[in-house]
Amino acid sequence: MGNMNLSFTGEFEYSLDKKNRLIIPARFRKSLGDINDKTFVLTRGLDDCLTLYPLNEWNNVERQLGQLSTIKEKNRNFIRNVVRYAAYLKYDGQGRIAIPTSLLSHAKIKKEVVLIGMIKKIEIWDVDVLNKASYDNYTSSKDFEDLANEIDF
Repeated sequence: MGNMNLSFTGEFEYSLDKKNRLIIPARFRKSLGDINDKTFVLTRGLDDCLTLYPLNEWNNVERQLGQLSTIKEKNRNFIRNVVRYAAYLKYDGQGRIAIPTSLLSHAKIKKEVVLIGMIKKIEIWDVDVLNKASYDNYTSSKDFEDLANEIDF
């Protein structure tokens, strides 16, 4: 029986190992449900972080992106920047995923990371970047933010 009410909440701090593997907290793995076959999709977040989606949630995101008109340049840019970096990752027996180098450098992740449950998805932050972002009143480009609101990201 798949758990359809998956919800990610809370905050966890972990360190990457030498192979850039990150442990997904057991509580988050439990919330994944059978429907996802131990698979997450990792991509660039809207802020200086990475966003980890359960497979079924990513499918919803793709469906919504598919409804945006690609005639508008801002829509094409938005879709491209969300989808092109998406990596399908299956966690191993120890509950770890290996994070691609390109994504690590985007989020300036060195070793210490914070995972934040965002209800339907999980954000992964470098601990220093997160601390700075909390103080900086970070704002992303207006177009991206407007679209993110429209698309229920």
